[in-house]
Amino acid sequence: MLKPKKKITRKEIKRDPFLETIDKFENSFENNKKTFLNIVLAILAGIFIVNFLLKKQVQKNIDSNSALGVATVAFDNNDYENAKFQFETIISEFKGTKAASIANFFLGKIYFENNEFEKSELFLNTFMNNKNSEILQVGAMKMLINIALQDNQYEKAIKLLENVSKTTSKNGLIELKILKVSILKSQGKKEKAKSLIEEIMLIEKLPRHLKQKSEELFGMM
Repeated sequence: MLKPKKKITRKEIKRDPFLETIDKFENSFENNKKTFLNIVLAILAGIFIVNFLLKKQVQKNIDSNSALGVATVAFDNNDYENAKFQFETIISEFKGTKAASIANFFLGKIYFENNEFEKSELFLNTFMNNKNSEILQVGAMKMLINIALQDNQYEKAIKLLENVSKTTSKNGLIELKILKVSILKSQGKKEKAKSLIEEIMLIEKLPRHLKQKSEELFGMM
């Protein structure tokens, strides 16, 4: 006789772990559908906002660079009042951009040439703190040092030189070292000045104009 079939209980059914995981996920999704939907919407909103801000920043940079170009043309044409107004507008309307930082440099230069040293120092320090244009750093540093020397503040001038950015170009650093020699000489520290100028003159492939300046200073020691 045929044996009766054994009744299989639910506990004896072997479930696939993968299918169990899917079942759990489906149940969880059904129970928390609203929460999941809110998370997805939040992610999409975040992506949209980041995209929007990036595009806005790109356009801001384009507009600020365009305005800077117009302002520097006025500066090059010695139309300083017009240039000053435009640089001030750039700083006001395009905060945080490279153009705004460079506008601080040019305003500092305009005030420096007008012997308004207090205003010049304010704009030049703002420019130096932003560290946005290595090319203009040496020029800004020279003006700040000259402002310090107006009041015979030799130590302040030396301290400025010691804080020169390491990203400054090689020739720029040499120019500032030569300036340091002049300051040391003015302080009466001739031995230090002579030692530094000798160090400069030993630099290989020293540009002609810097070599000439070094030789002139050395001859005055």
